[in-house]
Amino acid sequence: MSSPKKPQSDPALSPVASRRHLDVVLNCPQMPENVGGAARAIANMGLGDLLVVRPRTVNPELSLAMATPQGESVLKGARTFASLREALEPYELVVGTTARAGSRRGPLYTPRQIAPLLIGPKAPTTALVFGPERMGLTTAELHLCHKIVRVPTDNPKASSLNLAQSVLIMGYELLLAAGGEPAPPPPVKAASQKVLNDMYDDLESTLLKIGFLPENNPGHWLMNIKKIFIRGQLTKGECDLLRGICRQIRWAVNNLDRLE
Repeated sequence: MSSPKKPQSDPALSPVASRRHLDVVLNCPQMPENVGGAARAIANMGLGDLLVVRPRTVNPELSLAMATPQGESVLKGARTFASLREALEPYELVVGTTARAGSRRGPLYTPRQIAPLLIGPKAPTTALVFGPERMGLTTAELHLCHKIVRVPTDNPKASSLNLAQSVLIMGYELLLAAGGEPAPPPPVKAASQKVLNDMYDDLESTLLKIGFLPENNPGHWLMNIKKIFIRGQLTKGECDLLRGICRQIRWAVNNLDRLE
């Protein structure tokens, strides 16, 4: 049996640290669809290999359907083991997952808390262990793990997650910790005050023409409309668009016969 992969990361090629040293171990999965879904999540998030321990049901067609083409290579490269102890032997760090809290299961990390500990050029080869869908890892199985992760949920009575979803959540937090979060969208370049004032002048004259604003003190009523645009932080292009609408409204009012 080959040894797990060491972390590989080339900062010159990518700012995102590698997660290929993080293998996913499914212990006694009950549904082949979840094995396929986990393979897809591994591919989505750039994790390592898939290891499967004593699967309850083996159905390559169902697994492949859930893996989709994205996870097909991960699924086809999966290794199967007769025991969890055997599967974990080569790893320097073993991280177990649980839905149940308890003094004998802690200390418990969240995926976000543990992710930075598993990333970097000196990160250990790591097994991320997930238990069967119905009961999860037993306390004895968690004793084979060095650290324990629990995904927080809104309702403690609904703490159990789908197996593939759990893999995806862990992979997502690891991706963010590795620097894989995309940059936020660039800030909006707001229109200058002159551009806004010109647009407001156009708007005021148009609304006066169609009788929406009263002729006595129209600026007072226009202020309520301005508040809407101020909250929206309009760009020059958006102001130009609104002025174009105003021009078209004025043209339509002056050319009702042509509209008919």
